[in-house]
Amino acid sequence: MTFRLRLLGRFQLLSATGESIAITSRKHQALIAMLALSNGKPISRSKLAGLLWAERPEDQARNNLRQAFFTIRHAVEGHGPSPFMIDNESGWIADGEVATDIQGLLEGARMGLVPPEPDAFDGEFLEGVSFKDETLEAWLRIERDRHHNLLVDCLTSLTERLERAGDAAQALLAAQCLLRHDPYHEPSHRVVLRHHLGRGDRARAIRYYDTLKTLFEVHLGVLPDAETQQLANRIRDPQSSSVDLANSKPRVAILPIISLSAGGDHDIIDESLTRKLIGELGRFSPISVVAAATMLAVGARQHTIAEIGQQVGADYVVEIAVQERGGTGWTLVQLIAVQSGTQIWSRKYSSVAADLSEASEAQDALARRISGNLYQTIMRQAANQSATEPEETMAGGKLYLQIFSHVERPTLNGMIRARRLCDRLLAIDPNHVLVRESLAWISFHCCFNGWTDDPLRGFSEARDVALTGLALDEREPYLLSALGLAETYLGNIRSGLDSLKRAVDLNPNDAEFHTWLGIGLTFAGRIDEAQAAFDQADQASPDYPPIFLFRGDAHLAAADHEAAVSCLDRFLTVLPEYNWGRLLRAAAHEALGNAATARQEVSHVRANAARLDGHYIERLLQARATEFRQKLWSRLEVAGLPWSG
Repeated sequence: MTFRLRLLGRFQLLSATGESIAITSRKHQALIAMLALSNGKPISRSKLAGLLWAERPEDQARNNLRQAFFTIRHAVEGHGPSPFMIDNESGWIADGEVATDIQGLLEGARMGLVPPEPDAFDGEFLEGVSFKDETLEAWLRIERDRHHNLLVDCLTSLTERLERAGDAAQALLAAQCLLRHDPYHEPSHRVVLRHHLGRGDRARAIRYYDTLKTLFEVHLGVLPDAETQQLANRIRDPQSSSVDLANSKPRVAILPIISLSAGGDHDIIDESLTRKLIGELGRFSPISVVAAATMLAVGARQHTIAEIGQQVGADYVVEIAVQERGGTGWTLVQLIAVQSGTQIWSRKYSSVAADLSEASEAQDALARRISGNLYQTIMRQAANQSATEPEETMAGGKLYLQIFSHVERPTLNGMIRARRLCDRLLAIDPNHVLVRESLAWISFHCCFNGWTDDPLRGFSEARDVALTGLALDEREPYLLSALGLAETYLGNIRSGLDSLKRAVDLNPNDAEFHTWLGIGLTFAGRIDEAQAAFDQADQASPDYPPIFLFRGDAHLAAADHEAAVSCLDRFLTVLPEYNWGRLLRAAAHEALGNAATARQEVSHVRANAARLDGHYIERLLQARATEFRQKLWSRLEVAGLPWSG
């Protein structure tokens, strides 16, 4: 039988059947609040008496406390056993016998659910209560400030989570609840504005902003901040109500490919390979590729790189030359930044073809391989450039590139900043698809590095955000791969593999998709197939760091510990603070008898992520085979990893 206690707003104690229990004394209400806030931990009688009756002698204060418990118990009679307990030393609430509105708020924020009665949070902590005693009044002020901040933080987090998940109606409810406590909370006002805009009610949104602007000017003497004003400008301009960020993606122009004959004739255009490469690179949704017809119409050799870039609006230009002699030859690819006119990457590919049919297949394979190599290079270059720009002046495309940079090089602070950037990007464009894949990966990185309390909740959040994105574009391979990983980590191996394979089918040129498929196959125990997927990833983008992490995992599962260490060494050279990579390497070293090295690895991880203990890893890997989990844990335990704490 659980009693319900309301502390935000006017004090109210309800029985399990919903009957109101009269507690008329303000000090008795404060006593119940103190006990409830201790979350079941006993509070010494001397502390309770000293807070509630600080102006009284100690003996009288303790007697008043005893009398207060008696009066409260008497009030509860007839509604079940009293949950309010006292002995010679302490007072407390029986475990699980009283549910508070504050607990409900915290649980709702954790689960992403608006409380069933959000109006219950309209008032301040113990509203209407005041005390003449300075000690008790000081306690009340402190608790009111603390719970106001707690309420704002919980509702802010809840609102952001609901809006990211695409639940605009529930996000609006949470934002409106928050605004009743803090009428100047601009992020919540922006939620309301976006809600009206999303419903197509521009007139209502404009009226709302005008009222908000007046409120700020009259009461604060300031205007709403720049982000709110930008949103208002979008609302007023019908042409900007649907944001198109395609133009702010990195834009690539592939010059017509020159085929060098044996006689050195430089005028032969390989139109077939040009079209194939543009088509294959166009599979990558985070970048924009100038159409083949446009590039074939450009007299490339009559213009400078800067002129070509300006003519077709490109950030990068790709120059390719092909030479074939008797079925053998090479292809030289150069990537040039338009702004600086400098070459930022080049690679030479060899080719061998015995007949025309093989030559066509070889050309197809070459186009896929070049596109995979180019994509990773372009995104890294564009992300590095965006990292030097002031965040507050960025448009949506640049924000996405900064997010991409943080997700590619994960750190705890980087994940915190990336999540904030994701929220800002969704505020600019609620229908942005790719940012939801980034949110899923933020959750994955946090789970595998011990940067979250509950990895299973993190995997569920990743699945939810991927599904929200797929509702906008069901054929986006980046979201399909994120969904596939989330399902795999949650133990739904078959459906996970289905999504991962669909992503590869939609874009077989991206090393990411082959790598993530390799993870799914590893979880399924199909190690040989996983290694083949990693081989495909390596072809698409050699030296792509995640390949080595997850190939190392597969080697560990196959008990090839030396190969596991070799792969993990390569991965950790690039990302030395990735905790999961260090734990896998520790297990491999322990299996090889390198006990001191294994203990150093575990010690390093524990110093940076205390949550990564045995209990956490058991939940993290609940979808892996029991034998793998047991072997991994036994080795990490020997290396010094505790089960808990």
